[in-house]
Amino acid sequence: MDPADLDEVPEPESKTQGLNLSPRLNFVPPPEVPAPETASIQARAKALGIDALIWLAAFLPLAILYGGISSSNGLFRIRISGPPFLMATVLWLAYMTWMEAKHGASIGKRARGLHVVMEDGEPVNPEAALTRNLMRFLDAIPYVVPYLVGAYAISNSPKMQRFGDRVAETMVVVSSPGTDPAGLPPPLLPLGSGPAPEPSTPRKRRRLAVVVLTLLVVVGGSAAVFFLMRGSG
Repeated sequence: MDPADLDEVPEPESKTQGLNLSPRLNFVPPPEVPAPETASIQARAKALGIDALIWLAAFLPLAILYGGISSSNGLFRIRISGPPFLMATVLWLAYMTWMEAKHGASIGKRARGLHVVMEDGEPVNPEAALTRNLMRFLDAIPYVVPYLVGAYAISNSPKMQRFGDRVAETMVVVSSPGTDPAGLPPPLLPLGSGPAPEPSTPRKRRRLAVVVLTLLVVVGGSAAVFFLMRGSG
């Protein structure tokens, strides 16, 4: 044997010898979920204008029944009286609440591509839909130039919320292609997590108190207007 062979140190066998190792995969992070686009004042005003036509369609037959529409000397006259106005308003609010609770949008909002959702992106629930529509009596002040208060609240809100939206914890967003009917991508929940938690009890009580107070104001104001008009007649 050659003495030089004794000085050579055998190389250790590779632990990965005989194994088929695939190249390391690069981790690609998931795409970011786009934030919903809140509706502008102009878009909401156009949607409200379309829904106002539905209020008018309910008011005219009631005004005819109460003798508030007449024609003389070729002139067409409409006299706005309390009962038809209040009845049409109640029917209109019921329509707005039902459409938003069931479909997420009224006819006017659907025509303009808008939807009402909760602040966390979930579909609006019936309680929130009722709350935000009852609060229209506050947002519509002054009634001679409707919704100046609501427009001021929207312009000073980062989520473009009027007072009714803030109390109901809702917002109006723009629908976009590839999203669900509410205008938002489906929420990403961790594995093993259940549905979104329900609002806390103090929040529910505060919202209920606002709804009850608004109803008392509406009913009391309507009764006062009715008796004043009756007394003056």
